[in-house]
Amino acid sequence: MHVHLVFVTKYRRNVFTKTFLEELRNIFYNVCKDFGAELVEF
Repeated sequence: MHVHLVFVTKYRRNVFTKTFLEELRNIFYNVCKDFGAELVEF
C-alpha cells in the first residue's frame, strides 16, 4: 500500500520553523515505524 499525505498551513504562511520540522519528522518516522511502514520523503 502506498500513502501520500500533504499538510498545508492555513493561508500557506511560513509557520514551520526548522526546529518544529525536525521534531515533526521524528514523530512521523516513529508513527510509520509503529505501523511497519517506511517514511520515504519528508
